[in-house]
Amino acid sequence: MRARVKTLLVALVSLSVVGAGGWWFVGRANAPGPDGANAPVIEAVSDTSARAPDGVRVRVRVLNGTSTSGLARRGTQRLRDHGYDVIDYSTAPKPSAETLIEVTAASREWGVRIARALGGGTVREHAEPLPYADVVVTLGSDWKPPAQPFRP
Repeated sequence: MRARVKTLLVALVSLSVVGAGGWWFVGRANAPGPDGANAPVIEAVSDTSARAPDGVRVRVRVLNGTSTSGLARRGTQRLRDHGYDVIDYSTAPKPSAETLIEVTAASREWGVRIARALGGGTVREHAEPLPYADVVVTLGSDWKPPAQPFRP
């Protein structure tokens, strides 16, 4: 009987320690760092002027214009977090020093919103329609991706 009580007590203490550790970890993960690292990400996602317009499907193509591997994927995650429909991401045909957001005259407002979501970029209009997408984003070496959120 004593062994059962002892085992039960050890299990209860272990469970309490694991629960307290999990609570502490979740609290730390959501808190801004010493330089406010999480604050801009949370603020930008809730910024309605950077989000895709409600009820409108904005098709975006993201291109990596740098030698940094995975940058287009990071840009895709950022834009999807803001409600944009990224239909393709890949490597740009030529390197780019600056982030360029290509739009048509009809989608200029969307380009400005995407620039806000990315934290910068130059919006350039094209006279003819863009193939397969409303907006084409070429991430240049000037674009610094935000800290990656934990995605289990």
